[in-house]
Amino acid sequence: MKKESTKILYVEDELFLSKIVKESLESRGYEVELVMDGAKVLPALKAFQPELCILDVMLPNVDGFSLGRVIKEIEPNLPILYLT
Repeated sequence: MKKESTKILYVEDELFLSKIVKESLESRGYEVELVMDGAKVLPALKAFQPELCILDVMLPNVDGFSLGRVIKEIEPNLPILYLT
């Protein structure tokens, strides 16, 4: 039986960097959902149900630290890695 891959919600607005990181994680077997706008993170969180969230701090519309606080209210046990 094949093990399911770990699901990562990756939030980054810089196109070049986000593509490199996403492809690198996927090549290591992770399932990655990329979101490039802070305002679109919460719907993606609900739909994707990640096991880890990687948040850029500087994002359009809603910053990563604010998003992290809201995510922790919704999913208190979800690990969050902040990128600065």
